[in-house]
Amino acid sequence: MRTSHLMIRKRILALKDKITDEEFFTSREYRSYLTDLTEAATKRYGRPIRVQVKADPEDDTIAFTDPTGVYINACNRITWSFPSRKLRSLSIEGLLAHENGHNLFTDTRIWNTHLMKMQRGTFYPKKPTGLTGLQKLYADEILEALKDENDPVPGMVVMNTIHTLSNILEDGYVDRRYSYEFPGTPARGIALNNVRYGETVPDITEMVNKKYYDHNIVMNLLIQYVRLGEVNNLSGYSGEFMDVLLRLLPVVDDCVYDDDPRARCSAANAILIELWPLMQRCFDALRDQYEQDKQKQQQGQQGSGSGTGGEAEAGDPTQGVQNALDEQLPQQASTYAGMASPVPSNGSFTPGDQSMKAALGQMAKVIAEESDRIAQHVTNGITSSGDGGLDRNEEYEGFVYDSAAEDIERVLETMAEHVVHEKVEQELSEELQREAQSISYGNAHRGIHITVNRMSFVSPELIESYNRVAPELLQLSKRLQRSVRSVLTDKRQGGKQTGLLVGKRLNQHAFHRTDGRIFLNSRLPTEPINLSVGLLVDESGSMSANDRITRARATSIVIQDFCESLGIPLLVMGHTADCSMVDLFSYCDFDSVDRMDRYRLMDMSARCCNRDGAALRFVADKLYRHESEVKLLIIICDGQPNDNGYSGTAAEADLRGIKLEYARKGVRIHAAAIGDDRENIERIYGNGFLDITDLNQLPIILTDLIKRNLPM
Repeated sequence: MRTSHLMIRKRILALKDKITDEEFFTSREYRSYLTDLTEAATKRYGRPIRVQVKADPEDDTIAFTDPTGVYINACNRITWSFPSRKLRSLSIEGLLAHENGHNLFTDTRIWNTHLMKMQRGTFYPKKPTGLTGLQKLYADEILEALKDENDPVPGMVVMNTIHTLSNILEDGYVDRRYSYEFPGTPARGIALNNVRYGETVPDITEMVNKKYYDHNIVMNLLIQYVRLGEVNNLSGYSGEFMDVLLRLLPVVDDCVYDDDPRARCSAANAILIELWPLMQRCFDALRDQYEQDKQKQQQGQQGSGSGTGGEAEAGDPTQGVQNALDEQLPQQASTYAGMASPVPSNGSFTPGDQSMKAALGQMAKVIAEESDRIAQHVTNGITSSGDGGLDRNEEYEGFVYDSAAEDIERVLETMAEHVVHEKVEQELSEELQREAQSISYGNAHRGIHITVNRMSFVSPELIESYNRVAPELLQLSKRLQRSVRSVLTDKRQGGKQTGLLVGKRLNQHAFHRTDGRIFLNSRLPTEPINLSVGLLVDESGSMSANDRITRARATSIVIQDFCESLGIPLLVMGHTADCSMVDLFSYCDFDSVDRMDRYRLMDMSARCCNRDGAALRFVADKLYRHESEVKLLIIICDGQPNDNGYSGTAAEADLRGIKLEYARKGVRIHAAAIGDDRENIERIYGNGFLDITDLNQLPIILTDLIKRNLPM
């Protein structure tokens, strides 16, 4: 197989235009891009950096963080509402920034304690102070409702409300803090999502007409205010809900710029007390629903008899109340409820209202410009009577997104390149299989079945494993390169060889010598040595003993880096067998295009049996057919051929015959042994023996081997 790099480039460009948004956002290349963004912000603090992106339009999930890292559903309703890939990518980056903000700045221990204390009927960090007489009464009633076991509905409403308030305030703090610490694309992504998120909150009059619970109306206004700094009041509503909101704004403004999470806990408590009269108005309706669901649950239990109780779980009355409350609030990205502490802070960060409003306004213009949507009129302030509105900028050219577009193009290019390379590698695997079928293996291997295995996709785990073990081995490769490069340089440049006992020319500068070494010869310059190398590794089960397979893998890493650095074509294959079924594993191939062969070597393992003759013939034949002047084949094995009907002296004779056959064809075969295997190796392969037990001696051994096999 000969692959044209021009053809590969054409395939990459053709594929890039066909990649869908779903494929793009879920590709490992885009995930790597997001991981790089995450590491830039969080790596120094040891926070989770693994990013997982899915594209499931049936899943209501937006994004969340758990102990394994960050999860984002690219097809979430916020991201997918944007019309272009560019804006969708910025939205995903904003979701990632928001989750990273929680990882860095949210003190989950404080919030867990706050909710736990509230569940037990206690305010945290302390009972609110400075309350009026009526507010003190509200606070006591809230705590009594939490402790009332006979009427659980008020307690459920309180816990739902305090949980929602904690999310609203913490999200507001995290967005502001992250945008302050990491301005630029992360801040724009957060602003873009907040513009769209704020639009999901209905107008006040619409919420009233749809009979939203009164306290939920106020919380929806709080969500919009914290996200956008404004509320949606297109109908010009003025009444109780706006009055309550105006009383709460100073509390909200103070806590979202405070680095101490207890400030937001106290703010949530104060808002809860302020909302208590509104919350009580929904109790009767929710009690009726609770009783109805409870009756359905009891009927389900009676109908199931001694069953598993699955119907009872399905009719959980508390879940019905929870759903009734949640369905009136826009879905928010959930916060990881772990036990992480926030990164150190030097105090409250400087409020950036003007910069945040500018970013929000810019994002609103971009959305209107790119999607041709009618700009939504919002007020400039809660009580403002100004003109308001959003100006349509016909001259907008999207200059803010220059880098974002370049990033997307780069990721698209990489993604298309990987897909094409993977396809070419699959084609190479098919070609290898055809080559295996075309070879005549002789009577000793008649009837065997050969399978060529080659990974078209290299997993991140293999890459990580290679990067962990390779650095020290690559030092050996550099030593080998220096030694061999000097040999090749001498061959190419020519020169004089002095100190000879015999020769055609006298060296007049050596007449003073008394040992007779007074002759010299001139070496003419030669063309670059056209050398190709093959490496065949025994992967039988016995290679697991005494670290044989480990040393074989290490040797392969050194040889691969050496050959790649000097531009020497390399073929590396492993082999195992079981009941005349031979498996060949292609790690490095002459026609590989994805430059991932070094990582494939990490899959080298001790497996089953070994039918050395079939594997040797395949690799030797492939090396023989390669266009090179010098063909060098190195075998790493333990000298114990063993498969069904293939072992002992007959198998050894087969190997000697194959070596002799291909030596006549110009393939120079040398076998490497580890430790006590030398006797077996020398008996089979004769004088072509290498001892690779000590890896530090590998550069010396291989340099000598290459020197001996170069043409004179």
